Formats: sequence, structure tokens, C-alpha cells
Amino acid sequence: MFIRMIKCVCLVEEKENQILLVQVRNRDKYYFPGGKIDEGESYVEALQRELKEELRLDLVETDLEFIGTVVGKAYPQPDTLTELNGFKTTKAIDWSSITTDNEITDIRWFNINDSENIAPAVLTWIDQFSKKAKG
Repeated sequence: MFIRMIKCVCLVEEKENQILLVQVRNRDKYYFPGGKIDEGESYVEALQRELKEELRLDLVETDLEFIGTVVGKAYPQPDTLTELNGFKTTKAIDWSSITTDNEITDIRWFNINDSENIAPAVLTWIDQFSKKAKG
């Protein structure tokens, strides 16, 4: 069986056992803001483009810091894995004032233990990187 791999970049925003996730095209599961890397783009360039498209958020390279990579099941594609290359922002953002654009139909904070609404690759991220989930 052939397993396909999708390489993505994402913005990971966590606070007090909460994680910021977006809903794409009214799908059941939520995932990190971000998306696929276009040919010739660096990870940072891809994330800057995706955040501008999805959340009208303009971040410069120095606002972004790479924090890790996980591979998990892609959603909603069967027989597909996604490589999430996660970044955090060093810039203070008022998330309550962010408006969504393009295919994003919702943005909200989730408890990191709310596995019912969170996409599988994000759950893998939480398992590997979230300090609160381990405790």
C-alpha cells in the first residue's frame, strides 16, 4: 500500500491547556493555521503566505520561530500522512480581533484534551510537544 506524504507548515499557538485551531470548509475536525508548502518556497515563506491568506495576518520572518516537526495521519485524506513543521510567533497577537478568509470557516481555542474535534496530526503534535498533555 502506497502512503502519500503532504508537507505542511503551521502556526502553533498554545496557552493554559488551550490550543488555537482553524476549521477549513466546515469540516468536522480542526487543525493548526497554515498549509502546504508550494514548490520553491521556504517553510517561513509558506507560513507567511498561508497566514496572510487564511487569517489576514502579516508576520515578518523574525516574528516566527521553528519549534518542531511531527508526522501524523492527514485529515481528511485516507492513506496519507502529513508532516507538520510547527512555528510559534514571537509577536503578541490579539486573537480575538483576527478575521478569517478564503477557506477558513472558524477559528477558536480548544482544550488540548478535546480529541473529538481535533485532526489526527494535531493530536500527534499535542502528544509529542504539549507539556500539559504529558502531565
